[in-house]
Amino acid sequence: MRNLELRHSDCISGFSELHNVQCMTIDCDTGQVYAATCKAIVGLDPSLQQLTLQVSLVEEGYVSEDGTNHVVGIQHLPDQLSVCVATQNGDVLLCDCNTQQLECVGSVESGLTSMTWSPDQELVVLTTSRDTVIMMTKDFDPIIEVDMHTEDWGEQKPVTVGWGRKETQFHGSIGKAAARQKEETADLAKDWDDRNVRASWRGDGQFFAISTIHPQHGYRTIRVWNRECVLQYSSEIINGLEQALAWKPSGSLIASSQRLQHRHDIVFMEKNGLKHGEFTLPFEKMQVKVLEVLWNSDSSVLAVWLEDLPPDNLSNFKPMSYLQLWTVNNYHWYLKQTLEFSATEEERLVAVQWDPEHVYRIHIICYGGNYYQHTWSWATHHSNGMWAGDNAYVAVIDGARVLLSPFRSVIIPPPMCAYYLQLPQPANQVFFGHGQHCNDIGIVLSDSTVMFYHFTTDAKANDCSVHVQAAGGNGFNRTVSTHQLISRQRIMNGGQPLQLNHPLTLSHFTWIKDDTILAVAMDANCADSRLYELQLLQQDGSESQLVVSSTTAIDGRVYGIHCNVNDSVVVQLIDGTLLRYNTTTSTLTPWTTNNGLQVRFPQPCVKMNICQFADEEVVLGLTERYRFYVNDREIVSNCTSFAVHDEYVILTTHTHTCRCINLNNNISSVPKLSDGDTSTLDESVRRVERGSRIVVAVPNDTKVILQMPRGNLETIHPRALMLSAVRKYLDALQYKDALIAMRKHRIDMNLIYDHDPKGFLENVDKFVSQLDDTNHINLFLADLKAEDMTCTLYKDAYPKTRQSSIKLNEKVDTVCDGVRQALLEINPSKYFQSIITTHIKKTKPELEIALNKIKSLRDDVNTNRVVTADEALKYIICMVDVNELYNVALGTYDFDLVLMVAEKSQMDPKEYLPFLNKLRKLESSYQKYTIDKHLKRYSKALVHISQCTDHWQECLELIEAHQLYVQALKLFKIGTLQYQRVGLMYAEHLLGLHRLEEAGLMYMKCNQDEKALEMYKKCGNWRQAMCLAIKMNYNEEQISQMASQLASFLHSHRQFTEAAYLLEYYVHDVEEAAVTLIEGCLWEEALFLMYRHNRLDLVETNLKPAILQGYNTYTSQLESLTPQFERYKHRLSVVRETKEKRRQGLFDEDGVADKDGDLFSDTSSIGRSSYSQYTASNSRISGRSSKNRRKTERKKYSLKEGSEFEDLALLEAISGLMTKVDQLKGDMGTLIRVLVQYNYDTEAHELQMILEKTIQMMEKSVTEIWKPEMDVESSVTPILGPKSTANSIAQSMMQSHRFTKTLTTEEMALRIPPKINKDSKWKLHQLQDS
Repeated sequence: MRNLELRHSDCISGFSELHNVQCMTIDCDTGQVYAATCKAIVGLDPSLQQLTLQVSLVEEGYVSEDGTNHVVGIQHLPDQLSVCVATQNGDVLLCDCNTQQLECVGSVESGLTSMTWSPDQELVVLTTSRDTVIMMTKDFDPIIEVDMHTEDWGEQKPVTVGWGRKETQFHGSIGKAAARQKEETADLAKDWDDRNVRASWRGDGQFFAISTIHPQHGYRTIRVWNRECVLQYSSEIINGLEQALAWKPSGSLIASSQRLQHRHDIVFMEKNGLKHGEFTLPFEKMQVKVLEVLWNSDSSVLAVWLEDLPPDNLSNFKPMSYLQLWTVNNYHWYLKQTLEFSATEEERLVAVQWDPEHVYRIHIICYGGNYYQHTWSWATHHSNGMWAGDNAYVAVIDGARVLLSPFRSVIIPPPMCAYYLQLPQPANQVFFGHGQHCNDIGIVLSDSTVMFYHFTTDAKANDCSVHVQAAGGNGFNRTVSTHQLISRQRIMNGGQPLQLNHPLTLSHFTWIKDDTILAVAMDANCADSRLYELQLLQQDGSESQLVVSSTTAIDGRVYGIHCNVNDSVVVQLIDGTLLRYNTTTSTLTPWTTNNGLQVRFPQPCVKMNICQFADEEVVLGLTERYRFYVNDREIVSNCTSFAVHDEYVILTTHTHTCRCINLNNNISSVPKLSDGDTSTLDESVRRVERGSRIVVAVPNDTKVILQMPRGNLETIHPRALMLSAVRKYLDALQYKDALIAMRKHRIDMNLIYDHDPKGFLENVDKFVSQLDDTNHINLFLADLKAEDMTCTLYKDAYPKTRQSSIKLNEKVDTVCDGVRQALLEINPSKYFQSIITTHIKKTKPELEIALNKIKSLRDDVNTNRVVTADEALKYIICMVDVNELYNVALGTYDFDLVLMVAEKSQMDPKEYLPFLNKLRKLESSYQKYTIDKHLKRYSKALVHISQCTDHWQECLELIEAHQLYVQALKLFKIGTLQYQRVGLMYAEHLLGLHRLEEAGLMYMKCNQDEKALEMYKKCGNWRQAMCLAIKMNYNEEQISQMASQLASFLHSHRQFTEAAYLLEYYVHDVEEAAVTLIEGCLWEEALFLMYRHNRLDLVETNLKPAILQGYNTYTSQLESLTPQFERYKHRLSVVRETKEKRRQGLFDEDGVADKDGDLFSDTSSIGRSSYSQYTASNSRISGRSSKNRRKTERKKYSLKEGSEFEDLALLEAISGLMTKVDQLKGDMGTLIRVLVQYNYDTEAHELQMILEKTIQMMEKSVTEIWKPEMDVESSVTPILGPKSTANSIAQSMMQSHRFTKTLTTEEMALRIPPKINKDSKWKLHQLQDS
């Protein structure tokens, strides 16, 4: 549904050297045009507008002045920088483009009729006047010469397989009469046939076709030859076949023309010569003749060159020339452009050629020497409104018809349309209205007049030029409003028609106001443009006029114009420069950003648009090479089409995706898009069919119309647009519209609440009233989940700064309660099912409440119920597992409810009826106990069985089986036999769990003091044990014996203070108590005990030897700890240096340094592959149990040299040493004081100095071991800088990916130095060195 839109034109006149051109060729590298006239070879540079080559053929004698000998072919050869020319008398000439030297490389005595080079310019085919074909190499070495006319059909002649005679075969609707018809013979070639030979190569250069007049029969035939000049196919006899010939570059079809008795066609043939389709030219049968047909380089456009036929008996006839551009889509041929040249000798076309490099550029030369160059591009013409009144009209040009379809109302695939406008002349351009008149349309005809159609909603309006096709008509009622012709205007300037020098003089028609239109004309020098402002003036009592109101000169050629709904107009020049047109002052200024920077597209863009990105107005552009720009910034490099919607820019890409860019973003925050950076939750991206392009995005709607390469249409609703529409519905409290849209497009309905939780709860009554449908309410409730969709699934549709106010664990319950309250207030009977749903959907389903409501409904005698109990029960069974529902009903102890559920389920009555009958016979409490036990509700079962005194043993078995001791103790009074029995069971259970102290407490509550005392003795609770002993009237000897046992237990558990207390006060053994304190290094407590009991003899016998032994122990411990610390510290620096080298890529391919490196000691057995082996084996460790996991964690930090986590193991070991020294300060401080007290000053001084030096050494090492850069060590930064190379950066990136890992909490803790107590009170001042 695209049209060819003229981008720019060049018109060069005044060169008499181009008079009477016979053929031309284009230099694909420079764009220069080389033409052969009747006298010379001429070169023209269109960009410089000057001749670059002029070589006379008359002076050299290759052609005659009278024109009897002319040029039959010309071809530019870029490899040789020359032009090859063939003349009628048989000469083949090479003209050097630089030196302008002319050389004859060969001659054919019989003369030549055509010359055609292969696409790769490796071969040249010459046809001679003797009806032969000569094939030569590019160096003009002859390969072969064959006869052009042969009776042989060709090598690929079809074979008859003998399937019967023609008379016996099926002939379809024409009947058996076709079998008796005689084969028709073709008519002779017409008088206007130039009878010249034409040759055309296929695009791949494997075949070429030749069209000639059969010498015996006089009609034209087409023969196909291969690259070796061997005849392959001959065409079937085609009556009325004409001279034109062009092989489609893509290779599928050969184009020619055919004149029949009732029409004039362009026909297509396959390479086997069989006819394959046609289309009819829009002329009378004898009105025109086809001179040539030409395919552009990508086979998308067919140019047809026509000329009027002279009427009978009319001399001095001056024909008009026509150039038509045809395209095909969905098997329909569209006439997109018609160029009409005036009926003068000077303006008659003599040469037409497509540009070999630019696909949609064509070169034209007229008889008088005028040169025209036109460049088109594809464009979709649609209405540009951004409001609901824009019907999203798309206009398709098809000759004298403009096909219209309003995509807001109907989706009609081409080539059909809703209706079409029948015009008096072919259309060349379409442009739509502005603002509120966006549905109005203007059409520029081939004679440069403009027709205006107004969109009307008047059903009685009837215009004979409007023909309804697919939206009514043919007896059906019309379903769309149509347009009505207003006027046909010729542009007036100063009271006279505007002078138009050539076809397509005016282009880029753009409607900028209700009564103002812009148009562009090329200036006389072709380097500048003129911008016309056309005014629609309404005269009193007469038709309106289109008048030039102002003219603005533009320094440069205009490439495109666009006007948006905000009256902003941008003009793009051919070099990408952007200008802003002021509609008030009719002036042009550079387009600038908010910062005042001038904007210019890096490349000219064939499609433009203006939109608002946040607070900045920007220009969007799409180039022919699929680069999409926002201002001068490239956003997408593979964009095939785009459209501007209300809140989004919609793109399609070569990777078959449709993407949406939010216009609310700041332009600087829009990243360069690529299909690899999207997440699975990105709602702005969706897959589309291969080759899809946007036709139109319907404003204020979610529809986006795509067209496939084969022509069919597809309507999609991008998720971003749908979410935007849903947000608008919810903001406007249009809950029903939102729910219907979400249901249709499968959007999670949690968004209804998540979008605005507070607003939903405040307007929940509106929600219910608007939906007014139980099914819709149930659908919403059934979709509820404890998840905020604005933060998960649809997070891209909401601002990143949005803070969720939803308590996820309460969300479902809150919504269910709020909706239920509204349902109960509005109409509980009507919304009974929805009320039931609110109970079922809660976090803890209230199935029992729901069943009771159904039971109440069943018992209700009201006959005006909307829902019956059976219907409600069937509904609830669909939502809940029937077995679970049956158990809930059974748990209500209501057998009628149980039967009601069971009857609606698929359960077998033989299974549940006997069980229910058995339960009915039981006593009430025991019945409930049996039901609860069946449902495994053991706590409830215990409550009921405890009330059955006849089933006490069964109660105990239940308690023991399910460990319901705590619950059972609450059911019985303290002191009763039941309480004591359960308490003893509980105590034995605690004993089995080795919870001895709790077991002792339970025995005490059950008056089992002996067992309680035993528990306290075993767990070491000496205070409770002594209390019980006194309570049980133990004598002094028994207490002393028990205290001695407890002291021994406490001593073994290093509770020296408690053990000494028992020995002193209950055993009365002062010496043993003192020894116990000395063994615990509690020097001052031991000394106090000796003085308190006047046992100073123990000082000499026990205390002094112990403190000297403590001095020796601490001294040796510190002396061994210091070198161990230094060894760990040195090893850590080596490991870190080695890892840094590995990160910098200084190691070999295996990732490990040489064995002689510092990473491995001389005695280490680890090899080159140990690192990888450890890593691989470690990755296979499976944490099958917590024990194994703990064992694995212990093995993880191994001090073995070369292990993966050796650095962390060293940090852990160093931290342990520092913590150990810090803990020693208190004990050693006490020992130092006792040493000084008993005159061991030398030993005390030495011990204090050793400890102080150790602490100072560790404190100095902290900054070396725990460096600040360790915090960012895990995030490796690539090596960048001016001295970096591509290889070094790539290697650094790979190393960073290889070594970057996520640190665990334990690893992070190891990267922080341990805290060391700075308190120095442990030291003695008198022992410090002066």
